[in-house]
Amino acid sequence: MGVESLRFDISAAHALAGAKTLAAFCREHEIDVIHAQYPAENIVALLSRRYYSRPNVVYTGHLIIDGGAKWRIINRIFTPKNKAVIAVCSAGRGALINNGVCPERIVVISNGVEPAEAPERDNSARAGLGVGSGDFMISCFARCSSEKGVLFLAESMARLRSLTDRPFKCVICGDGEQYEELGERIAALGLEGCVIRAGYRSDGAEILAASDLYVNSSKSEAMSFALLEAMNAALPLVVTDLDGNRELACDDLLPCGLTAPYGDADAFAAAVNRLMSDRELYETYSKNALARIKRDFDIEKLADKVLKCYK
Repeated sequence: MGVESLRFDISAAHALAGAKTLAAFCREHEIDVIHAQYPAENIVALLSRRYYSRPNVVYTGHLIIDGGAKWRIINRIFTPKNKAVIAVCSAGRGALINNGVCPERIVVISNGVEPAEAPERDNSARAGLGVGSGDFMISCFARCSSEKGVLFLAESMARLRSLTDRPFKCVICGDGEQYEELGERIAALGLEGCVIRAGYRSDGAEILAASDLYVNSSKSEAMSFALLEAMNAALPLVVTDLDGNRELACDDLLPCGLTAPYGDADAFAAAVNRLMSDRELYETYSKNALARIKRDFDIEKLADKVLKCYK
């Protein structure tokens, strides 16, 4: 896209050297703002101001995890020096405070996407995935790792198979350390005809356009961009009952999905089955998903709020 990029080592052993490299780059290009996206990056960005003090440092916290005592101490020392710390959801604000981030620096700015006016269904991606035109297609974009709950999702699909006679396919897009284990779990549950490991994909928009439902099976999640993209494709949601997921799916005026506790495969399968069988509820959630994006998650609103933080 013609944007200049700089790569450098930010590991703990090279943090100061990385900070000097970043400071030199900022001085050369007269940079006004450094926007760090994760905790370690934020520390290196703040350290760089020792060598060139002009830039403001803004940090976005994307994770809802306990960083432990070490990060609480580090954040208490460093984050008062941030111009602003952005939490992507209300639950994220609480997680940042628990991890020692200076509360006075935190502002909640939800993630955003460019609202789709009238998304159209397009089944052309189905054939390459092994999904039939008559299948109810469930999609999930997730790294194959323990926090994303892909093994739990497979268990839920096994329960779903016992609840419905309607043919369905669950397409899991992503790779990671549990990719092979996921394949073994699918085989052990006899789900080869129902659950598809699609691996890493670059055609997410096409897959969403071919889908009927989007699921998130995570046991830890702030505010998933994939959920926003699914809502922008007018897809109802079934998600684990986490604060960030609930914030998207369960709005009082415009609900667009159902929740189930992480680890409760029966409840998760029942939620999916409800949206497979209740056409009126499905259509309502589909319309509400688009309305929520326009009302709350328009990327133009996101950009305006972030720019105010920069200034």
